[in-house]
Amino acid sequence: MRTDAILVNELQLGDSLNQAVQQDRREDFSLLLAMMVQDVRFQSQFQLGKDEQGDNVSVRQQLHLAEPQALVSQYQQEGRTIVNADAFQQGGLVQSRLQNCLQPEAVDIQGQHPYGIQQALNNAEPWVSKRQQVAVQMQRFPQQMDLANLIAQQRIQSNALLAAA
Repeated sequence: MRTDAILVNELQLGDSLNQAVQQDRREDFSLLLAMMVQDVRFQSQFQLGKDEQGDNVSVRQQLHLAEPQALVSQYQQEGRTIVNADAFQQGGLVQSRLQNCLQPEAVDIQGQHPYGIQQALNNAEPWVSKRQQVAVQMQRFPQQMDLANLIAQQRIQSNALLAAA
């Protein structure tokens, strides 16, 4: 059975995870952790920072890197493959590698009938086919606090509760 709800962050679980630890319910704790996305890129500590306008600053922009290599292209539209093949014929492996670095060709060059991708997506984890939905869902979570600020806020709240009691 697959559900549409995908657990990405501990904040989605609310107090369930804490209660499972406090009440020594190992089975519930294990189940809740197993239901979360296994990809570390979606964990809160690995989210990108924000610039002055509030947009995500990519690591690629911070390091001034070139655009990423295309993953998929059509065979009829790809002219770089021929250029890289000619570079290999004329200059060998070193020239071919240099040409591929300057003008990278796509990782996968497909023909008219790209088979197999739907079967691979069906066998993957549920969040793979809903990557865009998971990315939008991750933007709703607050930024992660450092431990010192969290402890200071908890002390203030506990003092307020003691004063109210």
